[in-house]
Amino acid sequence: MIEQLRKKLTIFLASVIALILIVMASLLLRTVIQEYTNSSYASYSKDANLLYSYLEQSNSIDMSILNEYKANNINIDILRSGNAVMSTNSFKDNSSILALETPYNQPRYWDDYYSAINRGNSYRRFYTVSYNHIKYWNSYSVVNIGGTYYTVHTLFNNKIITNYKIKMSILFFVVTLAAILLLAVFSYFFIIKVLAPVKDAYEKQDLFIAVASHELKTPLTIVKSCLSGLSENNQSSEENDYITTATGECGRMTDMINNLLTFADIKKSGKDNFKNSHPEDVLIDCYSRFEAVALQKELNFTVSLPEEPLPLISMDRDRMLQCLSILVDNAISCTSAGQITLSVSLCDTHLCYRVADTGHGISDEDRPHIFETFYHRRNTPATHFGLGLSIAKSIADLHNAELTVADNEPQGSVFTIMFRDGR
Repeated sequence: MIEQLRKKLTIFLASVIALILIVMASLLLRTVIQEYTNSSYASYSKDANLLYSYLEQSNSIDMSILNEYKANNINIDILRSGNAVMSTNSFKDNSSILALETPYNQPRYWDDYYSAINRGNSYRRFYTVSYNHIKYWNSYSVVNIGGTYYTVHTLFNNKIITNYKIKMSILFFVVTLAAILLLAVFSYFFIIKVLAPVKDAYEKQDLFIAVASHELKTPLTIVKSCLSGLSENNQSSEENDYITTATGECGRMTDMINNLLTFADIKKSGKDNFKNSHPEDVLIDCYSRFEAVALQKELNFTVSLPEEPLPLISMDRDRMLQCLSILVDNAISCTSAGQITLSVSLCDTHLCYRVADTGHGISDEDRPHIFETFYHRRNTPATHFGLGLSIAKSIADLHNAELTVADNEPQGSVFTIMFRDGR
Protein backbone atom coordinates (compact mmCIF):
# COMPACT_ATOMS: atom_id res chain seq x y z
CA MET A 1 0.00 0.00 0.00
CA ILE A 2 2.79 2.42 0.93
CA GLU A 3 4.63 1.56 -2.29
CA GLN A 4 1.52 2.26 -4.39
CA LEU A 5 0.95 5.51 -2.50
CA ARG A 6 4.57 6.51 -3.08
CA LYS A 7 4.26 5.88 -6.82
CA LYS A 8 0.99 7.80 -7.10
CA LEU A 9 2.27 10.77 -5.09
CA THR A 10 5.54 10.86 -7.04
CA ILE A 11 3.70 10.81 -10.38
CA PHE A 12 1.22 13.43 -9.16
CA LEU A 13 3.89 15.77 -7.78
CA ALA A 14 6.13 15.36 -10.84
CA SER A 15 3.14 15.99 -13.15
CA VAL A 16 2.14 19.15 -11.29
CA ILE A 17 5.72 20.45 -11.31
CA ALA A 18 6.08 19.62 -15.01
CA LEU A 19 2.82 21.40 -15.84
CA ILE A 20 3.85 24.50 -13.87
CA LEU A 21 7.31 24.56 -15.48
CA ILE A 22 5.88 24.13 -18.98
CA VAL A 23 3.37 26.96 -18.49
CA MET A 24 5.99 29.27 -16.96
CA ALA A 25 8.56 28.42 -19.63
CA SER A 26 6.00 29.02 -22.40
CA LEU A 27 5.02 32.41 -20.98
CA LEU A 28 8.65 33.39 -20.45
CA LEU A 29 9.60 32.26 -23.97
CA ARG A 30 6.75 34.26 -25.45
CA THR A 31 7.80 37.33 -23.45
CA VAL A 32 11.46 37.00 -24.45
CA ILE A 33 10.62 36.59 -28.14
CA GLN A 34 8.14 39.49 -28.04
CA GLU A 35 10.72 41.75 -26.36
CA TYR A 36 13.33 40.81 -28.92
CA THR A 37 10.86 41.43 -31.77
CA ASN A 38 9.81 44.80 -30.38
CA SER A 39 13.42 45.81 -29.82
CA SER A 40 14.38 44.78 -33.37
CA TYR A 41 11.46 46.71 -34.88
CA ALA A 42 12.29 49.81 -32.86
CA SER A 43 15.89 49.58 -34.00
CA TYR A 44 14.84 49.09 -37.63
CA SER A 45 12.43 52.05 -37.51
CA LYS A 46 15.11 54.27 -36.02
CA ASP A 47 17.69 53.25 -38.64
CA ALA A 48 15.21 53.75 -41.51
CA ASN A 49 14.23 57.23 -40.30
CA LEU A 50 17.89 58.21 -39.87
CA LEU A 51 18.56 57.00 -43.42
CA TYR A 52 15.70 59.05 -44.87
CA SER A 53 16.80 62.13 -42.93
CA TYR A 54 20.35 61.76 -44.19
CA LEU A 55 19.29 61.32 -47.83
CA GLU A 56 16.93 64.33 -47.67
CA GLN A 57 19.92 66.50 -46.78
CA SER A 58 22.29 64.95 -49.35
CA ASN A 59 22.93 66.02 -52.92
CA SER A 60 24.27 62.62 -53.97
CA ILE A 61 24.04 58.97 -52.98
CA ASP A 62 27.08 57.61 -51.14
CA MET A 63 27.05 53.82 -51.55
CA SER A 64 29.54 53.34 -48.72
CA ILE A 65 27.09 54.95 -46.31
CA LEU A 66 24.30 52.69 -47.52
CA ASN A 67 26.44 49.58 -47.11
CA GLU A 68 26.92 50.38 -43.44
CA TYR A 69 23.29 49.37 -42.89
CA LYS A 70 24.14 45.78 -43.82
CA ALA A 71 25.44 45.29 -40.30
CA ASN A 72 21.96 46.12 -39.03
CA ASN A 73 20.37 43.51 -41.34
CA ILE A 74 18.74 46.18 -43.50
CA ASN A 75 18.66 46.08 -47.29
CA ILE A 76 18.35 49.39 -49.16
CA ASP A 77 17.05 49.81 -52.72
CA ILE A 78 17.12 53.12 -54.57
CA LEU A 79 14.29 53.09 -57.15
CA ARG A 80 13.49 55.42 -60.02
CA SER A 81 10.73 54.93 -62.57
CA GLY A 82 10.11 51.40 -61.30
CA ASN A 83 13.73 50.30 -61.73
CA ALA A 84 16.41 49.73 -59.11
CA VAL A 85 19.18 52.29 -59.52
CA MET A 86 21.30 50.71 -56.83
CA SER A 87 20.91 48.11 -54.04
CA THR A 88 22.99 47.01 -51.11
CA ASN A 89 21.91 43.33 -51.59
CA SER A 90 22.22 42.78 -47.86
CA PHE A 91 20.72 39.28 -47.85
CA LYS A 92 19.68 36.56 -50.25
CA ASP A 93 15.94 37.07 -50.79
CA ASN A 94 15.80 40.86 -50.85
CA SER A 95 15.11 41.14 -54.62
CA SER A 96 12.36 38.46 -54.49
CA ILE A 97 10.60 40.22 -51.61
CA LEU A 98 10.83 43.58 -53.39
CA ALA A 99 9.40 42.08 -56.58
CA LEU A 100 6.54 40.50 -54.61
CA GLU A 101 5.36 43.79 -53.10
CA THR A 102 7.05 46.94 -54.42
CA PRO A 103 6.39 50.40 -52.94
CA TYR A 104 4.55 51.25 -56.16
CA ASN A 105 1.82 48.74 -55.20
CA GLN A 106 1.16 50.37 -51.86
CA PRO A 107 -2.25 52.11 -51.65
CA ARG A 108 -0.86 55.54 -50.71
CA TYR A 109 2.31 55.53 -52.75
CA TRP A 110 1.16 57.74 -55.62
CA ASP A 111 -0.38 60.27 -53.24
CA ASP A 112 2.96 60.40 -51.44
CA TYR A 113 4.85 60.71 -54.74
CA TYR A 114 2.84 63.66 -56.12
CA SER A 115 2.81 65.32 -52.71
CA ALA A 116 6.60 65.19 -52.66
CA ILE A 117 6.93 66.57 -56.21
CA ASN A 118 4.24 69.28 -55.98
CA ARG A 119 4.47 70.34 -52.32
CA GLY A 120 7.82 69.03 -51.18
CA ASN A 121 6.27 66.86 -48.49
CA SER A 122 8.13 63.68 -47.65
CA TYR A 123 6.23 60.77 -46.07
CA ARG A 124 7.69 57.64 -44.59
CA ARG A 125 5.50 54.55 -44.82
CA PHE A 126 6.05 51.19 -43.09
CA TYR A 127 4.42 47.92 -44.14
CA THR A 128 4.95 44.14 -44.03
CA VAL A 129 5.33 41.55 -46.76
CA SER A 130 4.85 37.79 -46.26
CA TYR A 131 7.41 35.62 -48.01
CA ASN A 132 8.02 31.90 -47.31
CA HIS A 133 5.84 32.12 -44.18
CA ILE A 134 7.93 34.97 -42.78
CA LYS A 135 6.67 38.53 -42.39
CA TYR A 136 9.32 41.05 -43.51
CA TRP A 137 9.29 44.69 -42.42
CA ASN A 138 9.42 47.20 -45.30
CA SER A 139 9.39 50.96 -45.59
CA TYR A 140 9.65 53.56 -48.33
CA SER A 141 9.92 57.30 -48.79
CA VAL A 142 10.02 59.54 -51.85
CA VAL A 143 13.18 61.64 -51.43
CA ASN A 144 14.62 64.52 -53.48
CA ILE A 145 18.34 63.84 -53.91
CA GLY A 146 20.21 66.46 -55.94
CA GLY A 147 17.04 67.58 -57.74
CA THR A 148 15.96 64.04 -58.70
CA TYR A 149 13.14 62.23 -56.93
CA TYR A 150 13.96 58.70 -55.89
CA THR A 151 11.92 56.08 -54.05
CA VAL A 152 14.07 54.78 -51.25
CA HIS A 153 13.00 51.33 -50.09
CA THR A 154 14.27 49.57 -46.94
CA LEU A 155 13.80 45.91 -46.02
CA PHE A 156 14.65 44.28 -42.70
CA ASN A 157 15.89 40.69 -42.66
CA ASN A 158 13.22 39.15 -40.41
CA LYS A 159 14.73 35.72 -40.89
CA ILE A 160 17.09 36.51 -38.02
CA ILE A 161 14.03 36.86 -35.76
CA THR A 162 12.72 33.49 -36.97
CA ASN A 163 16.10 31.89 -36.29
CA TYR A 164 16.16 33.53 -32.88
CA LYS A 165 12.72 32.06 -32.12
CA ILE A 166 13.93 28.58 -33.11
CA LYS A 167 17.11 28.83 -31.02
CA MET A 168 15.29 30.15 -27.98
CA SER A 169 12.57 27.48 -28.31
CA ILE A 170 15.19 24.72 -28.40
CA LEU A 171 17.04 26.28 -25.45
CA PHE A 172 13.87 26.63 -23.38
CA PHE A 173 12.83 23.07 -24.27
CA VAL A 174 16.16 21.61 -23.17
CA VAL A 175 16.30 23.67 -19.98
CA THR A 176 12.67 22.89 -19.11
CA LEU A 177 13.14 19.17 -19.80
CA ALA A 178 16.28 19.10 -17.66
CA ALA A 179 14.47 20.95 -14.87
CA ILE A 180 11.52 18.54 -15.04
CA LEU A 181 13.83 15.51 -14.84
CA LEU A 182 15.79 16.96 -11.93
CA LEU A 183 12.62 17.90 -10.05
CA ALA A 184 11.13 14.48 -10.80
CA VAL A 185 14.16 12.87 -9.15
CA PHE A 186 13.80 15.34 -6.28
CA SER A 187 10.09 14.48 -6.00
CA TYR A 188 10.94 10.78 -5.82
CA PHE A 189 13.31 11.18 -2.87
CA PHE A 190 11.16 13.88 -1.27
CA ILE A 191 8.11 11.59 -1.25
CA ILE A 192 10.21 8.76 0.19
CA LYS A 193 11.33 11.05 3.01
CA VAL A 194 7.80 12.36 3.62
CA LEU A 195 6.30 8.87 3.69
CA ALA A 196 9.04 7.42 5.89
CA PRO A 197 7.09 8.05 9.15
CA VAL A 198 3.93 6.64 7.54
CA LYS A 199 5.81 3.56 6.35
CA ASP A 200 7.31 3.11 9.81
CA ALA A 201 3.84 3.39 11.38
CA TYR A 202 2.44 0.77 8.97
CA GLU A 203 5.32 -1.57 9.67
CA LYS A 204 4.76 -1.20 13.40
CA GLN A 205 1.04 -1.75 12.86
CA ASP A 206 1.69 -4.92 10.85
CA LEU A 207 4.13 -6.11 13.51
CA PHE A 208 1.57 -5.44 16.24
CA ILE A 209 -1.16 -7.30 14.33
CA ALA A 210 1.13 -10.28 13.74
CA VAL A 211 2.37 -10.43 17.34
CA ALA A 212 -1.08 -9.81 18.84
CA SER A 213 -2.66 -12.44 16.58
CA HIS A 214 -0.05 -15.03 17.57
CA GLU A 215 -0.46 -14.19 21.25
CA LEU A 216 -4.26 -14.46 21.04
CA LYS A 217 -4.21 -17.88 19.41
CA THR A 218 -2.95 -19.62 22.56
CA PRO A 219 -5.59 -18.30 25.03
CA LEU A 220 -8.31 -18.88 22.43
CA THR A 221 -7.19 -22.48 22.05
CA ILE A 222 -7.32 -22.89 25.83
CA VAL A 223 -10.78 -21.33 26.01
CA LYS A 224 -12.06 -23.61 23.25
CA SER A 225 -10.57 -26.65 25.04
CA CYS A 226 -12.23 -25.65 28.30
CA LEU A 227 -15.57 -25.14 26.55
CA SER A 228 -15.20 -28.51 24.87
CA GLY A 229 -14.54 -30.09 28.26
CA LEU A 230 -17.58 -28.43 29.76
CA SER A 231 -19.79 -29.59 26.92
CA GLU A 232 -18.87 -33.23 27.64
CA ASN A 233 -20.29 -32.96 31.18
CA ASN A 234 -23.95 -33.19 31.87
CA GLN A 235 -25.06 -29.59 31.68
CA SER A 236 -28.49 -28.06 31.64
CA SER A 237 -30.04 -27.01 28.33
CA GLU A 238 -29.47 -23.33 29.15
CA GLU A 239 -25.81 -23.93 30.04
CA ASN A 240 -25.28 -25.88 26.80
CA ASP A 241 -26.66 -22.94 24.84
CA TYR A 242 -24.16 -20.64 26.53
CA ILE A 243 -21.32 -23.06 25.77
CA THR A 244 -22.39 -23.37 22.11
CA THR A 245 -22.55 -19.58 21.72
CA ALA A 246 -19.15 -19.10 23.33
CA THR A 247 -17.64 -21.83 21.15
CA GLY A 248 -19.05 -20.20 18.02
CA GLU A 249 -17.62 -16.80 18.99
CA CYS A 250 -14.23 -18.43 19.65
CA GLY A 251 -14.39 -19.85 16.14
CA ARG A 252 -15.15 -16.38 14.71
CA MET A 253 -12.25 -14.91 16.66
CA THR A 254 -9.97 -17.66 15.38
CA ASP A 255 -11.03 -16.90 11.79
CA MET A 256 -10.36 -13.20 12.31
CA ILE A 257 -6.92 -13.88 13.77
CA ASN A 258 -6.05 -16.19 10.88
CA ASN A 259 -7.15 -13.50 8.40
CA LEU A 260 -5.04 -10.87 10.15
CA LEU A 261 -2.06 -13.21 10.05
CA THR A 262 -2.74 -13.74 6.34
CA PHE A 263 -2.61 -9.97 5.77
CA ALA A 264 0.75 -9.74 7.53
CA ASP A 265 2.10 -12.79 5.72
CA ILE A 266 1.11 -11.46 2.27
CA LYS A 267 3.06 -8.23 2.87
CA LYS A 268 6.00 -10.12 4.36
CA SER A 269 6.42 -12.92 1.83
CA GLY A 270 5.99 -10.78 -1.32
CA LYS A 271 6.77 -12.81 -4.44
CA ASP A 272 9.10 -15.30 -2.80
CA ASN A 273 6.75 -18.21 -3.52
CA PHE A 274 6.02 -17.37 -7.17
CA LYS A 275 6.46 -20.29 -9.57
CA ASN A 276 5.26 -21.14 -13.07
CA SER A 277 1.93 -22.90 -12.68
CA HIS A 278 -0.91 -24.21 -14.81
CA PRO A 279 -3.88 -21.82 -14.34
CA GLU A 280 -6.37 -24.69 -14.82
CA ASP A 281 -4.92 -26.69 -11.89
CA VAL A 282 -5.69 -23.89 -9.42
CA LEU A 283 -9.29 -23.73 -10.67
CA ILE A 284 -9.75 -27.50 -10.41
CA ASP A 285 -8.38 -27.55 -6.85
CA CYS A 286 -10.79 -24.77 -5.86
CA TYR A 287 -13.70 -26.67 -7.42
CA SER A 288 -12.77 -29.85 -5.53
CA ARG A 289 -12.59 -27.93 -2.27
CA PHE A 290 -16.16 -26.55 -2.50
CA GLU A 291 -17.97 -29.22 -4.51
CA ALA A 292 -19.38 -30.95 -1.43
CA VAL A 293 -20.43 -27.64 0.16
CA ALA A 294 -22.30 -26.61 -2.99
CA LEU A 295 -24.03 -30.01 -3.23
CA GLN A 296 -25.12 -29.70 0.40
CA LYS A 297 -26.85 -26.40 -0.46
CA GLU A 298 -28.24 -28.00 -3.64
CA LEU A 299 -26.47 -25.47 -5.87
CA ASN A 300 -25.47 -26.16 -9.47
CA PHE A 301 -21.68 -25.79 -9.15
CA THR A 302 -19.83 -25.96 -12.50
CA VAL A 303 -16.33 -25.32 -13.80
CA SER A 304 -15.49 -24.10 -17.32
CA LEU A 305 -12.07 -24.80 -18.83
CA PRO A 306 -10.73 -23.77 -22.26
CA GLU A 307 -10.40 -26.41 -24.97
CA GLU A 308 -6.69 -25.65 -25.47
CA PRO A 309 -4.28 -25.74 -22.49
CA LEU A 310 -3.38 -22.29 -21.20
CA PRO A 311 0.27 -21.22 -21.01
CA LEU A 312 2.13 -21.35 -17.72
CA ILE A 313 1.97 -18.21 -15.60
CA SER A 314 4.09 -17.10 -12.67
CA MET A 315 2.02 -17.04 -9.47
CA ASP A 316 1.91 -18.01 -5.83
CA ARG A 317 -0.29 -21.04 -6.33
CA ASP A 318 -1.45 -21.33 -2.71
CA ARG A 319 -2.31 -17.64 -2.49
CA MET A 320 -4.24 -17.66 -5.76
CA LEU A 321 -6.13 -20.74 -4.57
CA GLN A 322 -6.91 -18.85 -1.36
CA CYS A 323 -8.12 -15.84 -3.37
CA LEU A 324 -10.44 -17.99 -5.51
CA SER A 325 -11.64 -19.86 -2.41
CA ILE A 326 -12.68 -16.58 -0.78
CA LEU A 327 -14.67 -15.61 -3.87
CA VAL A 328 -16.33 -19.02 -4.15
CA ASP A 329 -17.12 -19.10 -0.41
CA ASN A 330 -18.76 -15.68 -0.72
CA ALA A 331 -20.71 -16.83 -3.79
CA ILE A 332 -22.02 -19.91 -1.96
CA SER A 333 -22.95 -17.82 1.09
CA CYS A 334 -24.86 -15.29 -1.04
CA THR A 335 -26.64 -17.82 -3.26
CA SER A 336 -29.60 -19.65 -1.79
CA ALA A 337 -30.61 -21.30 -5.08
CA GLY A 338 -29.27 -21.32 -8.61
CA GLN A 339 -25.82 -21.71 -10.11
CA ILE A 340 -22.17 -20.88 -9.40
CA THR A 341 -19.67 -21.04 -12.25
CA LEU A 342 -15.88 -21.11 -12.08
CA SER A 343 -13.99 -20.33 -15.29
CA VAL A 344 -10.55 -19.43 -16.62
CA SER A 345 -9.69 -18.05 -20.05
CA LEU A 346 -7.55 -15.60 -21.98
CA CYS A 347 -9.01 -12.11 -22.45
CA ASP A 348 -6.90 -10.91 -25.40
CA THR A 349 -3.50 -11.80 -23.92
CA HIS A 350 -4.51 -11.46 -20.26
CA LEU A 351 -5.31 -14.43 -18.04
CA CYS A 352 -8.74 -14.09 -16.42
CA TYR A 353 -10.37 -16.05 -13.60
CA ARG A 354 -14.13 -15.58 -13.12
CA VAL A 355 -16.48 -16.56 -10.31
CA ALA A 356 -20.15 -16.01 -11.24
CA ASP A 357 -23.21 -16.62 -9.09
CA THR A 358 -26.96 -16.09 -9.30
CA GLY A 359 -27.36 -14.77 -5.76
CA HIS A 360 -28.94 -11.50 -4.63
CA GLY A 361 -26.08 -9.45 -6.12
CA ILE A 362 -24.33 -6.35 -4.79
CA SER A 363 -26.01 -2.97 -4.62
CA ASP A 364 -24.57 0.09 -6.35
CA GLU A 365 -24.14 1.65 -2.91
CA ASP A 366 -21.99 -1.23 -1.63
CA ARG A 367 -19.98 -1.97 -4.78
CA PRO A 368 -17.31 0.79 -4.39
CA HIS A 369 -16.54 -0.35 -0.82
CA ILE A 370 -16.69 -4.16 -0.82
CA PHE A 371 -12.89 -4.55 -1.04
CA GLU A 372 -12.30 -2.24 1.94
CA THR A 373 -11.07 -3.82 5.18
CA PHE A 374 -13.79 -4.49 7.81
CA TYR A 375 -16.55 -3.29 5.48
CA HIS A 376 -20.02 -4.82 5.94
CA ARG A 377 -22.74 -4.67 3.33
CA ARG A 378 -25.71 -2.58 4.30
CA ASN A 379 -28.90 -4.32 5.42
CA THR A 380 -27.10 -7.63 5.99
CA PRO A 381 -26.25 -9.34 9.29
CA ALA A 382 -22.61 -8.91 10.41
CA THR A 383 -21.69 -12.60 10.36
CA HIS A 384 -18.18 -11.87 9.06
CA PHE A 385 -15.49 -9.36 9.96
CA GLY A 386 -15.29 -7.94 6.44
CA LEU A 387 -11.77 -9.24 5.77
CA GLY A 388 -12.31 -11.89 3.08
CA LEU A 389 -12.68 -9.71 -0.02
CA SER A 390 -9.99 -7.35 1.29
CA ILE A 391 -7.58 -10.30 1.52
CA ALA A 392 -8.59 -11.41 -1.98
CA LYS A 393 -7.84 -7.89 -3.26
CA SER A 394 -4.42 -7.94 -1.56
CA ILE A 395 -3.59 -11.28 -3.17
CA ALA A 396 -4.67 -9.95 -6.58
CA ASP A 397 -2.50 -6.85 -6.10
CA LEU A 398 0.43 -9.10 -5.16
CA HIS A 399 0.04 -10.78 -8.57
CA ASN A 400 -0.31 -7.42 -10.36
CA ALA A 401 -3.86 -8.46 -11.18
CA GLU A 402 -7.08 -6.46 -11.11
CA LEU A 403 -9.98 -7.79 -9.04
CA THR A 404 -13.32 -6.35 -10.16
CA VAL A 405 -17.00 -7.08 -9.67
CA ALA A 406 -19.91 -6.67 -12.09
CA ASP A 407 -23.57 -7.62 -12.29
CA ASN A 408 -24.44 -11.05 -13.61
CA GLU A 409 -27.41 -11.57 -15.92
CA PRO A 410 -30.23 -11.98 -15.04
CA GLN A 411 -29.11 -11.66 -11.40
CA GLY A 412 -26.10 -12.17 -9.19
CA SER A 413 -22.49 -11.05 -9.40
CA VAL A 414 -19.37 -11.84 -11.42
CA PHE A 415 -15.94 -11.43 -9.82
CA THR A 416 -13.04 -11.24 -12.29
CA ILE A 417 -9.30 -11.54 -11.63
CA MET A 418 -7.40 -10.23 -14.66
CA PHE A 419 -3.62 -10.45 -14.74
CA ARG A 420 -2.23 -7.16 -16.09
CA ASP A 421 1.06 -8.74 -17.21
CA GLY A 422 -0.66 -10.85 -19.86
CA ARG A 423 0.73 -14.33 -20.17
